Amino acid sequence: MLVSLRARTGLLILSFFLLLSASVAATLWAAEAQRQDALVVNLAGRQRMLVQQMACDALQAGRDGDLDSRLSMQAAARAFDETLHALVGGGLVTYPPDRTVILSATRDPDILAALAQVREMWTTFSGHLDRIAAAPGSAGQAAAVQAIEEMAPGLVARADEAARRYETAAAHKLNRLRWVQATFLAGALSLLVVDLFLLHKLVVHPLQRLASAARRIGEGDLETPVELAGPREVECLAHSLDQMRAQLLAWTGELETRVAQRTRELAALQEVSREITSQLEIRHLLQSVTDKARALLAADVAVLCLLEEPGHILYSRAVSGPPEALSGDHTSAWRGPAERVLVGKRALPCGAGECEECCGILAAPFRQSHLVAPLRIGARVIGSLCVGGTAAGQFPGEAVHLLTELANSAAIALENARLYEQAERVAALEERQRIAADMHDGLAQTLSVVALCAGQITHLLDAGQAELAGAQLRRLQATAERAWQEVRQVIASLQQDPQPPQALQEQLGRLVADLGRGGEPGVDLILALQQPLLLSPDDSEQVLRVVGEALHNARRHGQARHIVVRLEQRDSEAILVVTDDGVGFDPARSPADGRQHFGLSIMRARAARLGGSLVVQSAPGQGTQVVLTWPVNGGS
Repeated sequence: MLVSLRARTGLLILSFFLLLSASVAATLWAAEAQRQDALVVNLAGRQRMLVQQMACDALQAGRDGDLDSRLSMQAAARAFDETLHALVGGGLVTYPPDRTVILSATRDPDILAALAQVREMWTTFSGHLDRIAAAPGSAGQAAAVQAIEEMAPGLVARADEAARRYETAAAHKLNRLRWVQATFLAGALSLLVVDLFLLHKLVVHPLQRLASAARRIGEGDLETPVELAGPREVECLAHSLDQMRAQLLAWTGELETRVAQRTRELAALQEVSREITSQLEIRHLLQSVTDKARALLAADVAVLCLLEEPGHILYSRAVSGPPEALSGDHTSAWRGPAERVLVGKRALPCGAGECEECCGILAAPFRQSHLVAPLRIGARVIGSLCVGGTAAGQFPGEAVHLLTELANSAAIALENARLYEQAERVAALEERQRIAADMHDGLAQTLSVVALCAGQITHLLDAGQAELAGAQLRRLQATAERAWQEVRQVIASLQQDPQPPQALQEQLGRLVADLGRGGEPGVDLILALQQPLLLSPDDSEQVLRVVGEALHNARRHGQARHIVVRLEQRDSEAILVVTDDGVGFDPARSPADGRQHFGLSIMRARAARLGGSLVVQSAPGQGTQVVLTWPVNGGS
């Protein structure tokens, strides 16, 4: 049966005022209930402080027999017992010290159960307090103090649990009040809208508002909530739309948080990777990797193991963490979960009782949570990087990716450090070979001339040819001075920067002239080049040393009477030929004196350093020809 619009509007307005009055009354009641709940929660929380005070006073009284401590302990015990009785059954309680409040007995079964546990432990706890207060200095007092120390944490935990249940009950009351107030508000708004805009407006306007809210959500406005008003069907639709908006907002916030966190992690990982890849000393690098892994993942311990192929054993090479975190220094690489790590490409998360062999080198307490990542260089595995923690679930899901990336960076850094050390060793070996070659071609040859001259002087003196012996002595002195100059040149070359390059023709001319001053066999220098041939100081040194060794061999071993040195260029190759008319030799046979001679091997090594080749052609009685060929850039 329908009524007039005015009557219906009046009924709706009256209903609105009734709802408003009920809402105000409920709010006032809830405020008073909230005040009482806050008082009860504070009293329940005070029990924790009283337990801690009693434990501290009991320890002080048991140790020093302090009367003030016993009195303080007894006062705290009385306050605790009074509060506990009031919380359970209601009654008077002193709080704060200058006023008394009345508590109502609780009917919440969860709270009663928690208080019963507190009372049960309090009975034993208070008995120990009584023994401490009654028998100071006795043996029983010491046992009571120890019992108090052991029971205090448990009693504190139970008191905290009771306080938490009071807080939960208060929160439930507050939530119920909120729902009641929200219901009153929704009903009042619905009645007001119906009164003002009638049924047509109750449907059309809410739908228009929902359409506007949908447009806002589509335009990216997720902060503005959807208004819940209208008939039940429209309100449900609005609630669903608001839930969608809230879910989108939560997802957006979570995504932004994760993106920001991921950005911070990647920045930290980049910084760590840049730091470890800049190090070239392997021992320091290993320790740096473990330190950075432990810090980046907030782990209790980090271990880096390297794989030793014989036996397939992982040996610990660097540890960051307490010494007791390791149970050994090696573990098997190809057994159980450890094999799963090494054949994989990502870190493997593990926990207590799961895949323990992945980090079997860790002590059991540090394997409650741990991650292991392989150190891979391409398809080759060189070791593993492990982090561990003493708490379950210590590493979030992102830690797997972080450790994987860190392990990859560490593997590259280790390989770079290894190659750097190898390059250093090769460079040192080459430098030793160069110095040995320089000594052979320079000082050793000069000393051999000195020895030869000394022998000739002795022979001449024995024969009474003092004048010839004097000439040989002067030659010996000149040779010794030349040896001293060569030694100074070697020392200067090791200490000073190289001099600007000079034309090879000029340097060959000085070399041939120096040999001619010593009365050596005649040497003809043929330079079949129109332009100066400029080489680097090192290349020039190699060429001159090869020529010097060839001339020395022709003079001393080949007994040559005439030597020809020819330099020419064919296309992009320079060719230097040293030809003598000496006795020659068989290059395939060992020296007749049975001694080891290094001349030819050093000459070939020098040719290799030039990027060229050395060919020695000789036969007994037919002289010797040495041909050095090497590439040159751009011609002479």
